[in-house]
Amino acid sequence: MRRGRRGRSLRAAHQASQILRAALLGSVLLIGCRPAGPPATLPHPGLEGRTALRVGIAVGVDQTTVSSSTPFELVTTTTGERSRASAGERWTFTTDAAGQIRGESDRGNSFGPTTALVRVEVPRGRAPILIDGKPYRGGALLRAAGPGKITAINLLEIEEYLLGVVPLEIGPRPLAELEAVKAQAVAARTYAVRHLGGREPLGFDLYSTVADQVYGGIEVEDPTAARAVRETRGEIITYQGSPILAYYHSTCGGRTAAIEEVWPHRQPLPYLRSVSDESSPGQYYCESSRLFRWDLSWTGPELRRILALTLAKRGGRADPLPIDELKRVETEGRTPSGRARSLVVETDLGRSRVDGDSIRWILERAPGEILYSTLFELEETRSGGVVTALRAHGGGWGHGVGMCQVGALGRARAGQDYRQILTTYYQGTEVTRVY
Repeated sequence: MRRGRRGRSLRAAHQASQILRAALLGSVLLIGCRPAGPPATLPHPGLEGRTALRVGIAVGVDQTTVSSSTPFELVTTTTGERSRASAGERWTFTTDAAGQIRGESDRGNSFGPTTALVRVEVPRGRAPILIDGKPYRGGALLRAAGPGKITAINLLEIEEYLLGVVPLEIGPRPLAELEAVKAQAVAARTYAVRHLGGREPLGFDLYSTVADQVYGGIEVEDPTAARAVRETRGEIITYQGSPILAYYHSTCGGRTAAIEEVWPHRQPLPYLRSVSDESSPGQYYCESSRLFRWDLSWTGPELRRILALTLAKRGGRADPLPIDELKRVETEGRTPSGRARSLVVETDLGRSRVDGDSIRWILERAPGEILYSTLFELEETRSGGVVTALRAHGGGWGHGVGMCQVGALGRARAGQDYRQILTTYYQGTEVTRVY
């Protein structure tokens, strides 16, 4: 029996290494059909041979600053030319009209100009690097983002990156909910592994914003999240041997959505199907969310102003549409999970139809604030053929695909472990250790 277990363990380890190798080589499909680039290169001392990431912190900005409380070095990547920076020395980097990087320090020192990438090396374990005054683990890379624009990238290991992601994505949680935090850690790690090379034209793997996963660096780290990351080290979610698209959202409202319900242009995926979040008849794991159920209302003029802006933006216009009369705002059709399939807006300018999750960006709850979810019903009031008021009765927060984060918390409180949580929300998957 011992020999048999060892044989299975060796085979599993080999399979796991093959999965990670495939991800690192960019051979997996990337979310949103972004082009797969070459493997991420991580020119930072001590990271060679480790799984690491490039995270875009300040992307395409006019200037960016770097510093550290310990001495560090600025390195030109093409020539290896090095300049030593003192502890506490603050460097401001810009690019000129020719796209050359220039650095000036608050102590009168200068660096460049250079067309090469500039690596910022901080001795590992000494002190964090500060990018625009905010502390991060690892090092940094500076690259021109066009004439007069520069991008600052944080270079660090995946496990270090997760320390600054998990607390922001699921919030600070007590130890009683550790299994849900572990589920979040594994989902976030899967997302990161799947997206290695995903932003290659920009020179990094992931944004530090909601465009990918929210990453806040050292300032947001907390003990529960750190333990969850540590106890799931190297684990990702796989389906038939490949890392999955690990979508997740705040609150499903009672049932998650299949991917094609939310993004109609996407092909169905067997592991992103609609899943019930019911814990017992009439009770749901995510019902503790403040947005498990919600109500919103708009007056006719409020709604007209919102739609004039959102429909204009959808059509590529900067100025609001000149809508005089709002004649109709209704949903058409329901998806299998109960979400609105389409939103139809009729004005004196014509008729517009919006499908799937795009509805949330059209029917904003207030200017600049997208609708909580597409799990809602509308109650329209008209007078003289014009909409005078609209109410929405809805539930949930987010797109509804994949893991329901508040549902995961409820499942953890009910005694489910992180593997059970993940394989429930991502049907037919396995949790696999890849390093």
